[in-house]
Amino acid sequence: MAEGGGAPPPEAVRGAKGVSGVIAIVVAIVTFVAGLGVGALFLAPAPTPELPKLLLGTNTPFPPFEYYNRTTNILEGFDIELIQTLVTRAGYSYEWRDFRDFSALLSAVAAEGVDVAVGAITMNGPVGAERNETLRFTDSYYEADQGVLKQTADVTNYCAAQDCTVEELNVTGRRVGVQAITTSEFWAADNLKATTITIYPDVAQVLQALQAGTVDIVIMDLPAAQGVASGNPAFTVEGTIQTNELYAFATARLDPKGIITKLNSALSGVRADGTYDRIIAKYF
Repeated sequence: MAEGGGAPPPEAVRGAKGVSGVIAIVVAIVTFVAGLGVGALFLAPAPTPELPKLLLGTNTPFPPFEYYNRTTNILEGFDIELIQTLVTRAGYSYEWRDFRDFSALLSAVAAEGVDVAVGAITMNGPVGAERNETLRFTDSYYEADQGVLKQTADVTNYCAAQDCTVEELNVTGRRVGVQAITTSEFWAADNLKATTITIYPDVAQVLQALQAGTVDIVIMDLPAAQGVASGNPAFTVEGTIQTNELYAFATARLDPKGIITKLNSALSGVRADGTYDRIIAKYF
């Protein structure tokens, strides 16, 4: 046993202890880190699920329903705030797309390129019946009539009273401006056959024509006419054309995402809790 049974040299003993100590420390660190990782994973809050996003489409400017704030350049208006409130309550996030003209907006939602069309869209009457062939509407959220807008400097009395009649407006040689694919255009086409009607793709061009004297009057939704006049002293509202139109938000005809029922429920909620009254008082 002289070679194999003696005690190992002191260097070997120190080396063995050193290796054992390192192994013990490494094992301890790995165990600690593993335990920390498990604990951190267990204690971390669950990630918040992303809300489904809706693409909302509109056509500006159409105050007080949809327009850009001149100072902040942020999209705002009665329609804007109302639909944002509804989709949020319905459990959606949203993104906006502003279309160049109204007809493009309606075509986009009908083709399912936009989830919801927002733009003082009439849902009733002959126009509403035609739109129902390609669109599906929420419950109505606003009732409006048509209005007659003129230059403030124009001393012509186009209407004898607050309510304008077809006979007063349907005068040979009178030049009338309207926006394309709107109830304003359709009403004028049906009732003002003696006049010269010029159709423009957007409201901005309609107002430019009125200001330049290219047209004598503009027919547009009364709340919008009032909004334009309140923001620009160059224009004034001559009178009202009683049409009793109902506005609603629109999806594609088959409502592929099942949005309508949720928006209607949210609309009932904002009417019941006073939110609707607060929003309408802010813009009218």
